[in-house]
Amino acid sequence: MPPRHPSDAAMPAADQGLRVRQLEGVVGGLESAARTDVLTGLLNRRGFEETFERELERAKRSGRELSLIIGDLDHFKQLNDLYGHGAGDAALETVAAAMSAAKRRIDSAGRVGGEEFALVVPETSEREAYMLAERLRRAVRDASSDGPSLTISFGLAVYPRHGRTPEALFLAADQALYAAKELGRDRTVIHNPEVADVVGLTAGARDDGGADDYLATVLALAEALESRADGTVSSSRVVSRYAELIAREMWLSDEVIERVRLGGLLHDVGKLGVPDKVLTKEDELDEGDWNEIRRHPLVAARILDSHTVADIRGWILSHHERPDGQGYPHGLAGDEIPLEARILAVADAYEAMTSERIYRTAMSAAEARVELQRGVGLQFDERVVQAFTRVLDRLGVPR
Repeated sequence: MPPRHPSDAAMPAADQGLRVRQLEGVVGGLESAARTDVLTGLLNRRGFEETFERELERAKRSGRELSLIIGDLDHFKQLNDLYGHGAGDAALETVAAAMSAAKRRIDSAGRVGGEEFALVVPETSEREAYMLAERLRRAVRDASSDGPSLTISFGLAVYPRHGRTPEALFLAADQALYAAKELGRDRTVIHNPEVADVVGLTAGARDDGGADDYLATVLALAEALESRADGTVSSSRVVSRYAELIAREMWLSDEVIERVRLGGLLHDVGKLGVPDKVLTKEDELDEGDWNEIRRHPLVAARILDSHTVADIRGWILSHHERPDGQGYPHGLAGDEIPLEARILAVADAYEAMTSERIYRTAMSAAEARVELQRGVGLQFDERVVQAFTRVLDRLGVPR
């Protein structure tokens, strides 16, 4: 067979090997370029989809979880229209830089659309992936402090819980992203079919007013997060009922009573940001675990960041504060804590004390009542405890 190039016949073997390696390098570079987004340096859609399929197959073989995060810049068209495409390109580069800085070596990030990004996170639970998405969301917002306002919304899906194929997982993450947009943008939502269904229904009813739609959506989110396979009543419903009875006993207005009831339903939505290993820990919680738990009012406030629920947001943010100033997250004391938050605190504490936990057995109703009295002036507001005591007496709860 004749040589491919006239000079090959006279070329030493070592030089021929060098040429082959150079050609292989060129081909490899072209293949890499075909999978890379020119502007951001991240994987493009083709590259990301190929990587995601490989990681998914690896997760199936190992039996480990795999998380898919999809993000979309908020109001990107308006950013381009107001400040020009240069500002838009800078925004895309900001997101890419945040992703590159936050991801682990085994994670893969891509720009999969105009202003849409994706991240595949192997061997990661939904709550760990949620915290990563939240770090990215904050990093994007903080990076724009000196320029045009920039925020991003994220949707999250996990193998195998939310799907077992690339198509199913992308669809689940897209639905969660859509829910994040409908909830007000600049937030992360984990896929849940119940939330997706309600978001779809409320989005179609926007002509009747967005406030009710938003509230319906966040209530659905709270319900979905606490859904129980055995059909038992969720703790949030119990806290909601106790809080409503206390507010009624204290002769608050009908409007406030209803808002307090809703606050009870939403009071623990921030536990979405608490890792599974903490929520399901069988031993007593250590200080690190408690630090995670103490963050949940702040996470709830982030989720409820809308004028529609501004009052409820403030109550939930403060419902772990204490009259003696030893609560969290801000160490408020006495009348600095809204009355409605103090009502939620008593209702929540009583429900927690009388419910089974992985690491302890439930108290009796009588024992829980004693604990409420012991906490008066320290952990609990005296007027609220007195009102709840009268409610429990009327309900026939043992002393």
